Amino acid sequence: MPPQPVPQQEYARVVLIIVLLFFLYASPDPGPPPGFPTARDYAAERIAVSRRSLDILNITKWQDFSPKGPDTPKHEAPRYLNLTGFREDDDYAWERLDAFRKRSSEYSDEARGKWRGVDGNENGLMPNVYENVTGIVAGRWVRRTADINGEPRKRVMNLTEITPETDWAFQGEEYWIRNITGNEGKLMLRLDEKQVDEIGSFEDLSLSPINAVRSAVATLTIQDETSSGDGWEMRLHGLHWPKQGTMLFTTTSDKFHGIYGLPHLTSSREHYLSGQKLLNRTLEKAIEGMEQAIWADPANPFTSSPDSQGDATMPVPHCELVVYAQVYPLKVDLASSAGHLDPANIVQQIEQEIRFPNGAPIPDAPRLQVSTVMFSPDCGFMIESKGPPDFSPGDGEHLLGKKQELFLQDIQSWLHVFALVIFAQIMLLKIQSKEASTPSTIGRVSLFTVAIMLMADALLFSSLSLLSATAPNLFPAALLTSFTALMSVALGVRFVGAIYQVQEPERRERLRTQQTTSTAPARPNATPARAPIITAAGADTLARATDAPIIIPSDQDIDLEIAENTTVAAPLLLPTTNTPATTTQTPRNSSSFGAIYVKFILVLTFLLFISLSSTSWPIPVRTFYVNTLSFIYLSIWIPQIRRNITRNCRKALLWKFIIGQSILRLLPFAYFYLKEDNILFADTDWKAFCVLAGWVWVQIWVLVAQEILGPRWGLPKNWYEEGWDYHPILREDNVEAGGLPIGLVQIPGSPTLERARTSEELGRKKKDGGVRTVDCAICMQVLEVPVVGAGEDSSANAGGVAGILARRLYMVTPCRHVFHSACLEGWMRFRLQCPICRENLPPL
Repeated sequence: MPPQPVPQQEYARVVLIIVLLFFLYASPDPGPPPGFPTARDYAAERIAVSRRSLDILNITKWQDFSPKGPDTPKHEAPRYLNLTGFREDDDYAWERLDAFRKRSSEYSDEARGKWRGVDGNENGLMPNVYENVTGIVAGRWVRRTADINGEPRKRVMNLTEITPETDWAFQGEEYWIRNITGNEGKLMLRLDEKQVDEIGSFEDLSLSPINAVRSAVATLTIQDETSSGDGWEMRLHGLHWPKQGTMLFTTTSDKFHGIYGLPHLTSSREHYLSGQKLLNRTLEKAIEGMEQAIWADPANPFTSSPDSQGDATMPVPHCELVVYAQVYPLKVDLASSAGHLDPANIVQQIEQEIRFPNGAPIPDAPRLQVSTVMFSPDCGFMIESKGPPDFSPGDGEHLLGKKQELFLQDIQSWLHVFALVIFAQIMLLKIQSKEASTPSTIGRVSLFTVAIMLMADALLFSSLSLLSATAPNLFPAALLTSFTALMSVALGVRFVGAIYQVQEPERRERLRTQQTTSTAPARPNATPARAPIITAAGADTLARATDAPIIIPSDQDIDLEIAENTTVAAPLLLPTTNTPATTTQTPRNSSSFGAIYVKFILVLTFLLFISLSSTSWPIPVRTFYVNTLSFIYLSIWIPQIRRNITRNCRKALLWKFIIGQSILRLLPFAYFYLKEDNILFADTDWKAFCVLAGWVWVQIWVLVAQEILGPRWGLPKNWYEEGWDYHPILREDNVEAGGLPIGLVQIPGSPTLERARTSEELGRKKKDGGVRTVDCAICMQVLEVPVVGAGEDSSANAGGVAGILARRLYMVTPCRHVFHSACLEGWMRFRLQCPICRENLPPL
């Protein structure tokens, strides 16, 4: 025998890959090319600059920063600081600082004016404000153009000279981000004081207690006509004087050391002193943290980019902001807490109960109201919140919102309500699934109608699962709602699987018909055997193989007679030896529920990613996408209407299911489209909601018309294939064409006549005007059937709504048997066969 070849060593490739990976990870990091600094070099340089800026803050005094403004005397020289962004050579628009301070004082005076509204009434304005302002406020902003020294002057800002140590991504001022160019827009301010501790708060005994100060952080979102998505979002760091309700924030970057010069932007000496002493402590602690984390995190701790470190190795220039905010006094309902709380400290007690609830009898927590003025020292614009004194309260009340604890409570409450809504949807789906428990009733239900509901519930389950995993404060409520959505998805998958399984033969038959149609022209000489033809009279003829008709008696013992006639006629249909037999193979099921499930998952994932990415789209495009997706989702009854037309089915779903699901699935849209202070701060749009609700209402009325007037009422006949009408107009004439059902007509010489003469139960009939009676074979009760007399006009006797309703009381099968409508519909829920002759029946 010849020697066998040595088998290939397939594992050698794996060993080679492992060795290469080992050398790749074990080799030392070569670092950056020569002449390029490392990340640690960037961090060390930032630490050194921060240390120098802190030293400047420590050695400066009040009014050491006094830039030249329109009201500055000519003999008085302007004073600047040796801080980046605060130097005269930087050419920032500090000539508008006085206008910014003046407008800030006006807003504070307007808010403090409400403090003088305390009186002896039950409901008064308390001279207190929230000391911990952690929460979210939102409103409108407008551009400030008055008293700011005219239009911004032409400035030449050379970033290379301002920050020679920074490599900017670009320097053209026209490409800077966060440049607010619109005249009005939306504004949202998220305040955060949760991390305030001994380091972040300061109270100097040498100063007035009202000047106690603490650190604060805020996230600002500004949206105007020129911004895309949700607008510009930036992180602010600053100071908060809680007794006065005054806050001052600023952004900080390589071209603007705002946090180090923040005390110099205050409007009083007391604010400067308290802010300087607090920042000395907090900034020292922050720099020490930077020195300890130099090997791990070289980022700027005061970056204004909330999601990414945009101030890292190659920052992008953006417009800086200085933000002044004034908290408004609270309006407290004193009557609800009379005798329980001290009116002098009622606000502090409300805050204590909100943060650490123990069941204290406090009144309803007042809303959080804040006014703000924003000034950009490098881009020169000034914007402010929309409200008094320049605008009436009807046009705007500055920024309104709630404390974070109350906001989270609202979200949890609405999640619980949403869970109840989903649970109601589950109960309706359960009732419908129980009602459609037979192949006949399941075959009427549209697969796509239930699939749309299932996809919406699955998308909701994914979103709530993500929320419960990323928001610890909302975990219990989000988990409960997510679990409820999961139950809805599980029940929906089961129902969709049952519908798919029952309707699989229908799709297989349609595929076989398509294949037969496509292969028929290829074999013109083949003569296939003709299938039995079911006539309107109920007789089965075997393709004219015999001229003798098969007379079907009116009793129930016809199976043997049909079998005998079929046996006699069968040899006539056998093919000859010269003609090849034609065999039609049933096509294999090329699709399964597993494949449909995979497609469902892919579509769901695609929608999830598109919806998440739409948050960064321009507002008109995103609004169009949301409205279009909502319109498609609320078209849930369109597939069912189409299936009713295709199957000639009047009613497939319970009315409680249709009405209930329509209302329950519109409720979330009503909340976000109509409620102004919704949890997503979405703009209300009652016109869009009216369109969506009206569209659902139109679909429901179409289903009502299909049940009363017929599923194909009002449609051209060339749009669908003719189906069997179970409620025909019965006429005495045209008997030869099967005008009357069996039991209402006697054919001379037929076995039916003989049985009618000898059997009073099966053949009893009477003619009373235009109504005849016959026994229903299902309930054995008398059935009165209206019959149009010979020569009479059927449109006059059986037309109109009254005639339609009268015909709904009886049903006539293709085999010419007549029953009560309720009896036959109940029978056809379980079997699509005639109760008398067992002939297959078209579906309802």
